[in-house]
Amino acid sequence: MSSVLTDICPHPVVQAPMAGGVAVPQLAAAVSEAGGLGFLAAGYKTADGMYQEIKQLRGLTSRPFGVNLFLPQPETPDPAAVGVYAHQLAGEASWYETELGDPDSGRDDGYDAKLAVLLDNPVPVVSFHFGVPAREVLDSLRRAGTFTLVTATTAEEARAVEGPARTR
Repeated sequence: MSSVLTDICPHPVVQAPMAGGVAVPQLAAAVSEAGGLGFLAAGYKTADGMYQEIKQLRGLTSRPFGVNLFLPQPETPDPAAVGVYAHQLAGEASWYETELGDPDSGRDDGYDAKLAVLLDNPVPVVSFHFGVPAREVLDSLRRAGTFTLVTATTAEEARAVEGPARTR
């Protein structure tokens, strides 16, 4: 069986781009070297931090790999509702001796700067979470030689990316 994925990697195994420090260059390189598609997670990192990890990964493997981006999120529709929810979670946070995160963190996540790095230094694959990128973004990455993947969580999102996401 042949597909775009098997054209990129011999084994159709994709390492999840787990944000928060788990998807490190060494893991992505090991997956890619084994014939799968290793991923770096750019979420919660600066554009420069992402770039440094890409450089490190390129030093570990010559096989294809991907980088995952978070799309900017819209403003919180109801700050009062977020406050109520945070209050409800406070007991759980206390139980686990942790603090609640800032609900506004990650809304932008340095998206434009990260995208600029990926256009200036193309990688084989870029994937997106938390929304559908603009068609111009997908087209720009495609022109740079990057294959794009989008996590579609609704039928509407899937229809929005069906054409550009499948085009090299």
